Amino acid sequence: MSKPKPKILFFHGSGTNADIFRLQARKLHALLEPHFDLRYLSASVPCAPGPGVLPFFEGCDPYLTWLDDSTAAAERAFWAGGEEIPRLAREARRLGGVVALVGFSQGAKVAMEVARRLETGEGEGEGEGEGEGSSSPSPSPIKMVLSVCGTAPFHGGFVGGGKAGEHVVDPEREVLYRESLKRGVVKAASVHWIAARDPWKAESDKLVGFFDEGTRTVIQARGAHHMPLDDKANEQLAKLVMEAVTR
Repeated sequence: MSKPKPKILFFHGSGTNADIFRLQARKLHALLEPHFDLRYLSASVPCAPGPGVLPFFEGCDPYLTWLDDSTAAAERAFWAGGEEIPRLAREARRLGGVVALVGFSQGAKVAMEVARRLETGEGEGEGEGEGEGSSSPSPSPIKMVLSVCGTAPFHGGFVGGGKAGEHVVDPEREVLYRESLKRGVVKAASVHWIAARDPWKAESDKLVGFFDEGTRTVIQARGAHHMPLDDKANEQLAKLVMEAVTR
């Protein structure tokens, strides 16, 4: 019997779903599939189609989002006591052999928080038949996180993220963004694909700060808010993933 491949979890952007993301990430998928078991997770909150989803993905509903980040209060409820992040961390532990996370747009900040909780052991044992405080946190298997056009918790402290000219600091979001950052950075290696024409670029820049400075790689790329389409760009990302998980 052949040895199971290590797993990579993919987190889609808001207003899409796992099936749509598989198509959006098809070039990267094709390069990674020979070496990894690729799993695409779906959010659980219905929403309207995301930017650029229609008309190409007409009829590919349900369109889903990981969280309501329309207001600072709504997003605070997600990070503080929501069930989605604990559910995803439990799923990663249940699957076993997960070595990397790939997140696009809103999915990138979710992947960041899943990686952070796996590293800290926060919530470990909940719903898994283990007693509270029964053991020390298990070492995180996550070796790297790939963020593509990622957005940041609480819009990175900005208001009206995504609209040209509206990257204005919002006092409430800024406080909550900084509180989130103080919870600690992800130690695993990370790669950040930041697109020059992405309306959410300012958030992508802020998300970088949630990852350890010594293990992160930032790629300032051309393009807009979408998965890389160029073959060489995807080859570069696939190579970086391979290098990170084989160290």
